[in-house]
Amino acid sequence: MVRDQDALGWHIHVRFEQHRVDCATCGGVRVERLDWLADNPRYTRRLARQVGLLCRDMTNKACAQLLHLHEATVKELDKRFMQEWLARTPTPAPRALGIDELSVRKGHTYRVVISDLERGRVLWIGGEGRKEVDVAPFFAALGSRKAAKIELAVMDMWPAFRNAVTAAAPQARIVYDKFHILRHLSTAMDEVRRE
Repeated sequence: MVRDQDALGWHIHVRFEQHRVDCATCGGVRVERLDWLADNPRYTRRLARQVGLLCRDMTNKACAQLLHLHEATVKELDKRFMQEWLARTPTPAPRALGIDELSVRKGHTYRVVISDLERGRVLWIGGEGRKEVDVAPFFAALGSRKAAKIELAVMDMWPAFRNAVTAAAPQARIVYDKFHILRHLSTAMDEVRRE
């Protein structure tokens, strides 16, 4: 155990050593398994869980400053926490979907965002654009049984989203969001006024 002192006081930095044992049966090397230790021997499962819970309410940078950890360590622990949480949480069978695109950077680079409108949570973010093929992986992961339970899909008037939903869930009613409808109505009214 090594102690370092900084302006805030004493910090204890620990690296847990796992014992390595030569196996007499197979001739290989066995490593001691410690249940309370995470995959990385530099932190415990309890610390990894605490970092993940803190990152739900604050940024990775703020969490790193609070716990006196490196930002890259906090980011890795947060990603592991989210992966474990997703593995324990089954994908629900949504009845009402919201489909929209998210601009990632300039130059028309998009990701598709699909949300469960009843539960108020994002189900999926993916794709490399906003075409039908970008939405298809969501429905493939959802499965035909859960897709058959979709009753409503809310989206903008982008034809690719409508086509993807009607192909995977033909029973779903499609509702266009009012922002796009009002924009088209406003454009039509302007044209009528000009005439």
